[in-house]
Amino acid sequence: MAVTEDRKFTKAQVLAKLTGAIGKTLGEVDCSKQFDRTIGKPKITGIAGDVIEQSVFGYKKDAKQECDIEIDGVLTELKTTGVRIPKRDLKKVQGMVGSSYNNHLGAKEGISITGVTLSPSIQLDFMTSHFWEKSERLLIVFYEYNSYKSVPASDYAKFRIIDYCYNTFSDEDRNKLCKDWELVRDYLQPIYNNFKEEDERNAKLVGFTHVLRPQLLFIELVPSFKKLESGSYQKPRYRLKKSYVDYIVKGHFHNTRKHLEISLKDSKKKYKVVKEQGLRKPFGSFAELDARCHALNVLYKGHTLAQLKDELGIETAMSTKDFTSKCILKMFDADCSRLNKISEFVKAGIVCKTITITPDGKRTEDMKLQHIDFDEWTQEDIEFSESEVCLYFWEHSFLCPVFCERGDMAPARKGETPEQHKERIAREAPKTTFEGFKRFFFDEEFIEKDVKSTWDKSRDLIREKELVWEFELDESGNKKKNKSGSYKGSPNFPKSKDFNVFFRGGSDDSSDEARIEIVNDIHMLPQFFWLKGTYIADKLKTIDYL
Repeated sequence: MAVTEDRKFTKAQVLAKLTGAIGKTLGEVDCSKQFDRTIGKPKITGIAGDVIEQSVFGYKKDAKQECDIEIDGVLTELKTTGVRIPKRDLKKVQGMVGSSYNNHLGAKEGISITGVTLSPSIQLDFMTSHFWEKSERLLIVFYEYNSYKSVPASDYAKFRIIDYCYNTFSDEDRNKLCKDWELVRDYLQPIYNNFKEEDERNAKLVGFTHVLRPQLLFIELVPSFKKLESGSYQKPRYRLKKSYVDYIVKGHFHNTRKHLEISLKDSKKKYKVVKEQGLRKPFGSFAELDARCHALNVLYKGHTLAQLKDELGIETAMSTKDFTSKCILKMFDADCSRLNKISEFVKAGIVCKTITITPDGKRTEDMKLQHIDFDEWTQEDIEFSESEVCLYFWEHSFLCPVFCERGDMAPARKGETPEQHKERIAREAPKTTFEGFKRFFFDEEFIEKDVKSTWDKSRDLIREKELVWEFELDESGNKKKNKSGSYKGSPNFPKSKDFNVFFRGGSDDSSDEARIEIVNDIHMLPQFFWLKGTYIADKLKTIDYL
């Protein structure tokens, strides 16, 4: 692979070009007049990248499946991506500038690498694949997408270039990318071998991106492979997951990735079974994670909390809310407060949620998920497929350690004093048993049906000004009060009674002062997406333990 002369640079030239651009807006550096194309065109995909390529580096855009530039003879792919402060951190960065501010930046989206090779023949070797050639060395330019709404292409001119980084992958992460790529290759290969005609082959490939999604650790295939109304086929591209790009962004702006490297360690003591099965920590693929969880199932399935407390050396009382989570951390031998901080989980977008069921398989609690960004929900022109909630359900997988309550853990009964109830829970909690691990993705049907119905309903309530506050009433029709003295109630957003994905406030403080979220002049607690417990229970019944 070679590049044209206008794409060859020295390190000194690259440094000079990018250093001169940092701090300026995309509009200010746009000497090639890319933003002239936005007149009358509200949406132009890749406008920021066009500015960096054609204005900062000065070469013409092309559609070749090869690296963009050469730096001192080394082929390098140039990528431009948006970063921004997560809304939850906005208060933290007030008054901050420079590196203190940049330390809070996160990825806006994943990074597209190259198209999946569909013709004329499939690639067989990862090290010589288009994907690896274009991702081995990445020069990433960061601009701040300083908005929490989708903006027209012309508004990108206001976004400021923040910094850049040169990214190479560790041997460990390269091997994980290789395994992801080989999963795609191994799925496509027999289809190429058995169906020589393109039309027949395409018909067999429809939906393959969804089949592979639960198996891919660091990459995703977007958009989905499907037949369009025109008769042509929508082709997928390899894209680094947003979770992995976020890892790159945070590692760069902290000047080190060490703070993110809470990693799983080699097994010891009772993990002899894991070692004998040839498993290593950290895991290199979902298959290895599944095998690791299976080995832990073999070790601990059926053990009570009392047994786990003794075997794992846990000092926390068994009646505490986070005791089961501490059991899982000990099983994984993780030196952190929760599994979701482990780098392997962070980079792959794996969310660990402990599930407690009853002996008949029913779920005891609903599952709290993501904080809701109402700025996005008020936009008229945003599509569901581009929304944060859609991307959340699409990009994350869930690892669920399952516990079963065997004792009498019912709420306080009539005539039972608070002290008696506390004593009963402390007495019965140790009977709860560990059942094993289950892992799942949300499939396309659930996202398009259940998640989208919640999205549509809540957006309609906001846009049609039909959002109201509903007070909780007692049997006499009087308003109920909570412990803080505030009247109980909630906005009429989708509830668990009618929706699998629903809204609920999330705060330890239930007072009026804690109702800091304001939508249509209605004050409420910060709102979160929740998943109905009965849905989780029913879904888990269809999934085998790992």
